[in-house]
Amino acid sequence: MTRTAFIGECMIEISASTAHDGDGVASVFGPAKLSYAGDTLNAAVYMARTTRLIKNQGKSMLASNTSQVNAPISYVTALGNDPYSIAMMDAWKQDGLDASLVRQIEGALPGLYAIQTDASGERSFSYWRQNAAARQLLKDGYDQTLAANLADYSMVYLSGISLAILSQEDREKLFAVLSILRNNGARICFDSNHRPRLWPDSETAKAAYAHMASVSDILMPTFDDEATLFGDASPIDCAKRWLDAGAGEVIVKNGALPSTYLTQSGETGTVNPPKVDRVIDTTSAGDSFNGSYLAARQQGLDIEGSIAIAQKVAACVIGARGALVPIDGITL
Repeated sequence: MTRTAFIGECMIEISASTAHDGDGVASVFGPAKLSYAGDTLNAAVYMARTTRLIKNQGKSMLASNTSQVNAPISYVTALGNDPYSIAMMDAWKQDGLDASLVRQIEGALPGLYAIQTDASGERSFSYWRQNAAARQLLKDGYDQTLAANLADYSMVYLSGISLAILSQEDREKLFAVLSILRNNGARICFDSNHRPRLWPDSETAKAAYAHMASVSDILMPTFDDEATLFGDASPIDCAKRWLDAGAGEVIVKNGALPSTYLTQSGETGTVNPPKVDRVIDTTSAGDSFNGSYLAARQQGLDIEGSIAIAQKVAACVIGARGALVPIDGITL
C-alpha cells in the first residue's frame, strides 16, 4: 500500500488580540485561544483533505481499486506524554492522519508559541521551543528506528524547519535516513521554508538545503524566501538552481503571481493562480499548497493540473482565519 510520511514539528499555539488600556498602552495579557500548528503538520492535513476532495469530486486519475486512492498519511514527530501532546495526536487522527509513528518521550513537552495581533492587524510571534520534544526525535539511536518505521513508505515530506530544529549531528542522521529511504524507492519531497532565526547563520542553512536537493525528488520553495537567501533574480532562476543541485521536480510558489515549474526531463511552464478578492490570513498558504499538490500528484494528475488544484486550496485558506480551515466548498 502507498504510504506518505510528514516529518517535522507541531507546537502549541496561543493566539490573542493585543489589548490596550485607557492610555493606549498595549498589553500582552487578556483572552486567548489555545490551538496547535506546524508547517509540516499543516501540509499533512491539507494532503489528507485534498485527497478526499479529489476522490469525492471524481478527479482522481487512478482506478478506484488502486491503493493510492485511500493511501495512509502519517505524521512523524516527537512529543511528550502530557495532556497537550495526547490532545494533539487525537485531533490529528480525527483529521484522517496516522499518529502511530509519533515518538512519545517521557517528561518532554511540545514547543510553544504565542501570536499577538495589534490594532492594525499586524501579527508578531514569540517562541518557546528550545527544549521542545521534536528536537529530540533522533536522539538515542532513534534514527535507526525511524528508518525501519518508514521502510515501506513511498513518499516522505519535510521542510527547512524540520532540519533547523535538529542539531548538526542529528541533521546528518536524518540525511542518512532519507538516503536509505530514497534508495528503497521512496520519493523525498522538500520545502525549504526558510526561517533565519532558526539557523546559526545563512551558510549553515544553505549547506543543509544543498544536501536536501541531492536527495529530493520534489522541491516546492517560495520565491521571496529563496531570493532573499540565494539572490535568485526570478522564479525560473530559483528552479534551475535547485535542479542543478540535484532535485528532480521543482515548483516555485510566488504568492499572487504565477507558480513556475521545471523538471530534469525538461518540462517547464507557469500556472496562473485564481484571483482572491480578500486576503484575511496568509498563515499556511504555502503549507496548504504543498500538501494539496502532493495529493493531486499522488492521485495521478500532471504537474499543471496539480498546481491548479494546489492554488485553489491555497486561495481558500488565505480567505479565512487560521492555519487549518475547511476546504469542502472548493470545486476543483
